[in-house]
Amino acid sequence: MKLRTFLILFFISLFSFFFLYQRYLLQNPRYTPEVDAIDLSLLLEKETFSDEDYEIFYTQTGLSKPIVDELASQPDFKEKMFNFQENYLKEVSVYSEFLPPLTTCELVGESSETENDKAFTLAPYHNGYLFFTKSTFTMNWRHGHIGIVTDEIRGITLEALNPGSPTMEQHVSKWEYYPTFKMMRLKNVPQSTLDAIASYATTYLKGLPYNILADKAQETPTDTHCALLIWQAFNHFGYDLDATGGLFVSPKNIASSPLLEVLQIYGFNPNKDW
Repeated sequence: MKLRTFLILFFISLFSFFFLYQRYLLQNPRYTPEVDAIDLSLLLEKETFSDEDYEIFYTQTGLSKPIVDELASQPDFKEKMFNFQENYLKEVSVYSEFLPPLTTCELVGESSETENDKAFTLAPYHNGYLFFTKSTFTMNWRHGHIGIVTDEIRGITLEALNPGSPTMEQHVSKWEYYPTFKMMRLKNVPQSTLDAIASYATTYLKGLPYNILADKAQETPTDTHCALLIWQAFNHFGYDLDATGGLFVSPKNIASSPLLEVLQIYGFNPNKDW
C-alpha cells in the first residue's frame, strides 16, 4: 500500500514538474543576454585575436570564432560586427502564430497584422550548415525546429514543416524573424563533405511525407519529420547526430551532438546546448 501511494505521489510530482517547466518555457520564449554592451572598437582594430577576444565577441554578438574569422576578411567587417552586437543585445517583442493542425510558432514583432522588422542578421552560411530554433511548440512541448542549408547561393534550406506537407525548400530569410536561432555545422570536415550531404538531402529527402512517428531504422527513407530529416542526411555519410541514440530524435538531441560546433546564436543561452 505504501509503495502504491509512493508511486502515485511520485508520478503526480513528476507530471507537475514537467507541466510547470513547460509553462515556464512558454512564458520565457527566448534568452536575454545578461551582459551590457561594450565598445568593441579597439578589439576590432587588432590584426589577430586572442581566445579572450573571441570570448568577448561571442558574448557580445553571438558569433563564434569561425564566423568572426570569416567576417574579418570582408571590407565591412567592423560595421557588420557592430550590427550583430546591436541585434544580439536588444530587447524584442514576441508574438505567437498558429500553424495548423496543432503547432504554434513565435516570431519577433507586435503581431501578424503589422509589418515587422527582422530580429537579426544571419551570419555567413554554407551548404550543410544547420539552422535551429526553439520558437515552435505543440501543446506544452517546446520541441523547436531544424533545417539544413542545401543551396547557399539561392539561400535555401530543406525542412520538414508539419503534418500534411512534404519536405520542402524554404528561403533562409524566414529564420531571421524567429526570437531564437542557432547555427551549427559538422566539426573538422572539409566543405566538400558538407556539400555532398546537402546534395544528398536535396536529391533523396526532398518531397518525403511528414510523419512524427517515422522510424530511424529505414534503409531507404520513405517518411520523416524535421529532426529526422537532418539525422537521415548525415547518417547516410556515417555521422550519427543523435546525442541520445534513442528511437526518436529531436532538434534538441541534434543540437547537443558532440559532432557539431556552434557558429551563431540569438536568443539561446550561450552556456547551454538548448
